[in-house]
Amino acid sequence: MKKFIYIFCLMISALSFVSCNSEDFDYDIDYTPIHPLGGQYTVSITRGDVVIKEGVDCFLANTSAYDTDKCWIRIGSYSSSNNVSDENSRFYINGKISCNVSDLSFEGSDVENLAGNVASSDETFSVSDGKLVLKGITAPSGTVSDKISFTYTTSVDPGVVYKVEGYRYTGWPED
Repeated sequence: MKKFIYIFCLMISALSFVSCNSEDFDYDIDYTPIHPLGGQYTVSITRGDVVIKEGVDCFLANTSAYDTDKCWIRIGSYSSSNNVSDENSRFYINGKISCNVSDLSFEGSDVENLAGNVASSDETFSVSDGKLVLKGITAPSGTVSDKISFTYTTSVDPGVVYKVEGYRYTGWPED
């Protein structure tokens, strides 16, 4: 009887170790309507021909209506707002643009700029040539990642074209 209890306890212990690892740790958001466009990216921003900021967060996110042809784009944090008196701090954008998931592209014209977490704004921006290339770039850590690139203009900095290039955030400290 002791042998039976010992074997039974051993089996229960083994099953509990196996069941502890049943959680799915795959954090890909492939269930959103804009997958694989959606996600967090680490980008560099060029103003004219000069890189003004590196390692900036850029986000493409689905809309609350789960539109298949629209997404939110944001450069910077929710609270990041444009500083008109500093030409190197006029690049923040946050607004809803058009996207084409099958072409991995996005764009938008005269989009209300909600940078700074505001409910409405007189600022606008336009995005063009938005493109995602799956596994198109190697991040600093050596990880092959998705490449994002686009250009945009803002009403805060008329006549200036910003160029954005970067990679999907990997989570590695080197990136």
